[in-house]
Amino acid sequence: MNADALHVAKYVFRTNKAFTLVTSGSSGQWAGKAYFGEEDGYLYVALEQGRNYRNVMENPEVFFVIERGVPDRFVQGRGIAECLGPIEERPEAHIIFRKALELVLYSKMIPGVMLFRIRPTELYISDFSREWKPRTTITVNDAVMAFFREHRDRYSWWQLFWKAIRPFAFPATLAPVLVGSLIAPTLVWWKFLLVLFGTMIAHAGVNVISDYMDWKRGADTWRVLGSSRVLVDGIMSPRAHRTLGIALLLVAATIGAVLVTVSGPAVWLLMALGAAIGIFYTVPPLGLKYRALGDLAVFLAFGPLMALGAYYVQTATLDWLPVWLSIPIGLLTIAILHGNNYRDIAEDRTAGYHTVASLLGPRGSAYYYVALLAGAYLSVLLFIWLGWLPLWALVVLLTLPLAWRNIRVAFNHARVAFSFLDLLTAQLHMLFTLALAAALAIGRAVPLH
Repeated sequence: MNADALHVAKYVFRTNKAFTLVTSGSSGQWAGKAYFGEEDGYLYVALEQGRNYRNVMENPEVFFVIERGVPDRFVQGRGIAECLGPIEERPEAHIIFRKALELVLYSKMIPGVMLFRIRPTELYISDFSREWKPRTTITVNDAVMAFFREHRDRYSWWQLFWKAIRPFAFPATLAPVLVGSLIAPTLVWWKFLLVLFGTMIAHAGVNVISDYMDWKRGADTWRVLGSSRVLVDGIMSPRAHRTLGIALLLVAATIGAVLVTVSGPAVWLLMALGAAIGIFYTVPPLGLKYRALGDLAVFLAFGPLMALGAYYVQTATLDWLPVWLSIPIGLLTIAILHGNNYRDIAEDRTAGYHTVASLLGPRGSAYYYVALLAGAYLSVLLFIWLGWLPLWALVVLLTLPLAWRNIRVAFNHARVAFSFLDLLTAQLHMLFTLALAAALAIGRAVPLH
């Protein structure tokens, strides 16, 4: 057994999520790309009922090639394929889902996707990344399979933590904190950083608790894309997940206590309101998310409350200005959530709870999405006209092409799923926020009269 070559094979298995599968049957040979995952030496592959599927059902002997398009390090192999059944019924499907989230969409929308397990019989391992050397041929026996079992892919505690807190959502926290801080007459940077860190920790804690409650209620299944999927895919225990969420909220509360000492008691009130919205977003008896109140909750938490809190920490005073100026940010944050809920209308209805998207349906959801984006841009123009924002804020109009791209996606229901409208909206949100923050920063240094 060549351990060095097997380590290369393991690397190739881990760093690729699709391979070329070659099959043969009475109708001839066929080759096609497919998503795959590896565990304990077995390769799991999802096939729709096309040519490769029919060939495998007739002749289980297959050939495969795993490479990234550059012939420097790749694996070819032979194996025997076994049909395990419909992908929605097999827990092994998560071996592929962890690597290729796109497969969830295909499996939801294409009927009859089947899961197969390939037991390799021979591996041909090539590694020319450092030196030119002959291809290694390995006959896959029990010792080779034992090697793969011993070197099973495992998440480190840091990788699990990072995945569970959903950091891709943090720009929604950054935006109102930036706006609230930058409109303050004076800006103390260490206070800004402390507020930003505390709100991000609180956001992470709410994300974790929210995912836990969705999973516990049966709302998060393999079909749902909006969660971290650490529970759905079975890579984190429910107890550890719940403990992580509680610990993050306690850390955020500690940071809030520090801010009270440096700014004033109103921090307690704003923290309490934010915590109540975040916790009862999914936790009974309110469960705002399940009663079509999620949009309102997200708007308040990631708009007025955070912006006002950041402003208060800098000034020790409460004012309506940060509340009003947070409106465009809050509307775009709702649009991110709505993009997710729009895609998951069928799953949410099946789970028995309501979102604004599930109440409006696909077409109504598209118009609602347009209203949210239009509200964000129009409110910026209004605030410039009122003199609440500097003329520099017109720079947010440079993001209009992205908004138009997203609107076109919103009116094509099939593309809402395959284009990840929520992620496209998050991209728009981030660029809009950076443009607005830059305008506020420049406006402080170079006021236009």
